[in-house]
Amino acid sequence: MVVHNPNNWHWVDKNCLPWSKDYLKKNVINTSFENDEYVLSIKSVDNVSGDCDVTQRKGKVLCLFDLKLVFTVEGTNKTEEEDISGTITLDEFVHDQDEDEYLFVIDSKHSSEIKKHLIPVLRAKLTQFQPDLISAHEKDVQHNSH
Repeated sequence: MVVHNPNNWHWVDKNCLPWSKDYLKKNVINTSFENDEYVLSIKSVDNVSGDCDVTQRKGKVLCLFDLKLVFTVEGTNKTEEEDISGTITLDEFVHDQDEDEYLFVIDSKHSSEIKKHLIPVLRAKLTQFQPDLISAHEKDVQHNSH
């Protein structure tokens, strides 16, 4: 396919939702925390829905995403020999959010432990999504002008 787009001036978009699903499964499953009292881990990515695009306009590559994410958590309270389970939902994982704006909804009777121990590790993983998205797809939306 020949694309006539001098100087990468016109909009070029690429749907990256399938990539985002694969990326989150590869990079978030088995995200874990362990100390003397708890072992907590993301066991599955249950839902990735919404929009995720890499776009180019006037030579500048941007990513635009607005996703809903749902994860299953499992773990153990070692001191009480009790299983821990639950879900973490992030209703709005958006390209222009700062990591401290992520609003995680935890459905578990151990939500305070999950929030205290696992959420910081998960948050760190999610902050890599945007730079990884751009680096994986920027070449697909830019065309050589030669």
